[in-house]
Amino acid sequence: MLDNRGPERGLTGEALRYVVSGIGLAALYSAVYWTLAARFGVPVLIANTLAFAVNLIAGWLLHSRWTFAGRDTGDRAPAAYAGYVAINAASYGLNSLWVWTIVDHLHGSVALSIVPVVTVTPILTFLLNRAWIFRAKL
Repeated sequence: MLDNRGPERGLTGEALRYVVSGIGLAALYSAVYWTLAARFGVPVLIANTLAFAVNLIAGWLLHSRWTFAGRDTGDRAPAAYAGYVAINAASYGLNSLWVWTIVDHLHGSVALSIVPVVTVTPILTFLLNRAWIFRAKL
């Protein structure tokens, strides 16, 4: 774990940890989703929802203990977790909107729909999490 006394505690360090953790969480999501849908024949929307739920919990643990370490939620942990769930539910909805708009409405490719999913949405969720859930102690 990084020492929270140095420059890596600031925005740049948190953003870098967010990218690294995001790669790991994407791998976890993909493994759960693929295993359920491809190996066990679980319907894709159910597999997607279950993978999202696993990622939600893993993401909270990773972000609260490493990505935003030093920004302890303390006595507001239940409210912080509820906010974290709300932000992630909104990102799930935003990603669904990207996919629907680009693929179904504009008849673009699935690959093109991934671009805002992996660029715009993560930036927004990082900024919301940093400002609202893991805000600095005053």
